[in-house]
Amino acid sequence: MENSQYKELLAEIEKLKFHNRSLLTLVGLLHDDKMKEPTIHETVVTYDLSKKDLRELTNLIQNYDGNNFALEQKAIKINPIFNRTNIISIVKSLVVSGLFKEKSLEILESYK
Repeated sequence: MENSQYKELLAEIEKLKFHNRSLLTLVGLLHDDKMKEPTIHETVVTYDLSKKDLRELTNLIQNYDGNNFALEQKAIKINPIFNRTNIISIVKSLVVSGLFKEKSLEILESYK
């Protein structure tokens, strides 16, 4: 693929990402009551997470040992978006989605 075609393709992908986030925001405004508990899919779109980022974060969650600081430090190495607030939000969406519910609830409890 030529360099210009590659750049055009990347630009189109960025447009789609923007529109996904915009649509999700609009749906959230229209259905505010339902967006208080986002699914993992909605969270992935909102934070623009790659499959690899999500997989690595879920590995951290599955292997959580009770140390929030270590969790945050390891997560931030995966992706700088994984700050404390965002980790809590993503973990909440895992609970809503039913994925790793016990570990996710344990993590949320430790942040209280």
